[in-house]
Amino acid sequence: MPLSPAPDLLATIRDYLEKEILPTLVDDKWFNVKVAVNLLATIERELRLGPEANAAERARLAALLGTSGTLEELNRALALAIREGRIALDDPALLEHLRQTTADTLSINNPQWLAR
Repeated sequence: MPLSPAPDLLATIRDYLEKEILPTLVDDKWFNVKVAVNLLATIERELRLGPEANAAERARLAALLGTSGTLEELNRALALAIREGRIALDDPALLEHLRQTTADTLSINNPQWLAR
């Protein structure tokens, strides 16, 4: 399947705003454009990294739960399994799944946190 041009288009817009427009602005206009630039970067990362992160999360959940389903269904099943005590909070597989899911989410939403 060919990749969507959307991430590249977003990167072009973000780059233009950041390099050409942002330096000419001050005060609240600078701040608002900076927020828009950051949002465009997040959307770009979501489009580039989101599908793979979701597929990996779904695969981990299916392995952890021994069943299949959509990502939403598997997350609901995980919550129920934890609530009912079928999966312990200190289960190494659960902890690894949560660690990896958090890292994947941060790589999209705020990759600077991963560098800390």
